[in-house]
Amino acid sequence: MTSVRKARLLRCGRWFVLLWLFLALGLVACGGQTSLAEPAVADLAWQALEPNTHSHDRANWEFSDVRQVRGGEVATQFEGNPAPGCMGPEPPPNNEIGASRTYWYVLVKSRPVTPPPEQPTLSPTDPPHIPEPFLYQALFLLDITSGQVVARKLHCVIY
Repeated sequence: MTSVRKARLLRCGRWFVLLWLFLALGLVACGGQTSLAEPAVADLAWQALEPNTHSHDRANWEFSDVRQVRGGEVATQFEGNPAPGCMGPEPPPNNEIGASRTYWYVLVKSRPVTPPPEQPTLSPTDPPHIPEPFLYQALFLLDITSGQVVARKLHCVIY
């Protein structure tokens, strides 16, 4: 075999290897969608909840359950009107929940009573400071990769 022919084969072999490497990396990048981290999920749920709160203060809310679930496990919790009897802006209707799809499930509860604001004098007959008198709990179902709210259910006190 001549040296010119060997050089051509080596050059073609390098291009072949580079092509396969490029294709393999492309498949890995496209196939592996990652889930959002738990703090980011809580942030997205708060952004969806905040317009319907009275205080608009995240400190008055506790994220008591943030976990990944299958849609079929929790779908019944999101049936019907997403905010029955609640004040504030009407949330959009819930999307269809895929029974076998994985979602982020977020349960947010209002803190029942917080310390009163700093005041020079505090009367024992003053009512407790209740930051969220109308909305006491909210459920959210978020897409595991995009963070879009798929469904929500706001639980309000109806006077």
